Amino acid sequence: MIKGRMVIVCIFILLLLSITGCSVFKTKKESISKVNTSTLQKSNQAIKYLSDNKATSKPTWDVVFERIYQTTERYEIDIYVPKITGSGLKQEVSDKINSFLREYIDQRIEDIKKITESPEDNSSFYPYILAIKCEWDKSVSPYISFLFEEYSYTGGAHGMTHLESFTFNLETGDNIRLESLLNNEQKKLIQNYVNIERTISKDLFDPFSEELGGKEDFSNSYQKDFFDDMIFKNKGYLICFEPYKIGPYSSGVVKFWFGLDELEQKGVNADFDLKDYSTIKRLLSMNLGNVRKEFGLPIEVYSSEGGFLYETKSGLTFSFTFDSVENWENISMATVNSIIAGNNIKLFGISIKSSLSDVDEKIGKIKEIKKNGEGIDEEWGSYLVSYEVGEDVELYIESKTEEKNSEVSYILIKKKGL
Repeated sequence: MIKGRMVIVCIFILLLLSITGCSVFKTKKESISKVNTSTLQKSNQAIKYLSDNKATSKPTWDVVFERIYQTTERYEIDIYVPKITGSGLKQEVSDKINSFLREYIDQRIEDIKKITESPEDNSSFYPYILAIKCEWDKSVSPYISFLFEEYSYTGGAHGMTHLESFTFNLETGDNIRLESLLNNEQKKLIQNYVNIERTISKDLFDPFSEELGGKEDFSNSYQKDFFDDMIFKNKGYLICFEPYKIGPYSSGVVKFWFGLDELEQKGVNADFDLKDYSTIKRLLSMNLGNVRKEFGLPIEVYSSEGGFLYETKSGLTFSFTFDSVENWENISMATVNSIIAGNNIKLFGISIKSSLSDVDEKIGKIKEIKKNGEGIDEEWGSYLVSYEVGEDVELYIESKTEEKNSEVSYILIKKKGL
């Protein structure tokens, strides 16, 4: 009996120790797991801190948008208001900019509400609409730019789109006029290019219209508000024109972008050589986008009979046909008709800064060039020699006077049959 009790007690003790041992083992395993996890997290955090220390320690800022949506029987207002947030700027600077932008928005809201609340206004076009969207850019330090596109409808066949642009100095919070950062030469480059696009595109107003005095030289077609709606965008200038400014309502907001480097005219070859037939063929197959990319913006633009001339810093001038592109968004695809150059370039390695007779003699030794004829151009009173380059290119060289031994005035290269 006693032995039986002893056996039962021993079994009980063994079971108790077994359970306790399992419990202790499990607890140790969990404890080790927690320590390892904690150590790994701290290690990873330390590595992340070391690798990202520069970024994480630097104060940041951003632009967020608050939506204002109000609707009644008389009006519908839908506006996105930008606001600078974060600790990356001086508080007084961000407050100053945010306050300016909010005041602008509040004024727009007040304006449309006043119209609808007028007792004389019993319009059947309700609800009136005010919708404002915004894009912004901070790619050019130390500035931030905002472009607001306002759409309003207060009756009639369609609503109206109006643009407002603001650029602020992030060091002071001051609102600046972006045009003030451009020199006169840069302004002219921009105006030249915009005007050549207006001439080539069918859906933009022709700068030769009576509104601009029918001028053939665009230097006199400057509009005082040309640069009003301009912001920084992607390390360049984005110039915008609202409907009716340079195009009809159907064209919408017309936008042109100009890179900062492009406006410096860096890397433009100012001593070009039409060195062979393949070079000439390549240039004649170019479009407006190619010309702009390789030769830069036009330093001058002119009207000519049947076309429009794009003069580059290289000494080459490219001609394009009026209204040759249907839509301004596809304007870069406008094709080159001909190339004109003064005597500052080279032709097949030959300097043409010489007499026509001398140039003609040297050209005669080039296999790819065949003379077609020569004589006095009675219309211009100068001596003219015509050639054929390859099988499909025509070349004309004209002197400054009716004498062949006088200096070369210019050369003209065009596709055969044009």
